[in-house]
Amino acid sequence: MHLGIVCGYGLILDQNLIKYLENVIKICENNKIYNLVLSGGYTSGKLDISEARLMFDFIQKHNREFNLILEEESLTTLHNLLESKKIIDNLGISYDMLYIFCDDVRFLKVCLLSKIIFNGQCIKVINLARKEPIIWYLIQIPSTVFQILGSIFPFIEKKILLSKQNWLKNKINNTGRGIS
Repeated sequence: MHLGIVCGYGLILDQNLIKYLENVIKICENNKIYNLVLSGGYTSGKLDISEARLMFDFIQKHNREFNLILEEESLTTLHNLLESKKIIDNLGISYDMLYIFCDDVRFLKVCLLSKIIFNGQCIKVINLARKEPIIWYLIQIPSTVFQILGSIFPFIEKKILLSKQNWLKNKINNTGRGIS
């Protein structure tokens, strides 16, 4: 059986995200990947929806054959993979090949993290094009280093998560909105 993890990227269903999800659906259909963990948490205080739920709603409208599992806790790429692995392990899902879908910006990070988190199991990381500013590529350099360290050392992983939670709180507070 094939299993997929789809990393979420935001809560705005713009052309970038639509194309990303359409490509995920197409690749899954072509490779008979019908079990998908949709990974992405609540990354906005303005919207009461997770990245995983947004992807779920979109994918379900386009293909009803998928078995979709929501992972709604993650706030970073590291946590997309850690939380998805927890779900896979807790549900006892076995697979012969794990496909991880991500964007071009985070491809190297996902490749490296997946080797550590999934212990070199049969994994194929599939990167899909998304238009992103060049600064996002540059930010990935230190982010990749920190998240790799977080995948090895639990105390660093917890600091990364806390830092992201604080960043989201500050972002929300600066826009005059409380956390919902």
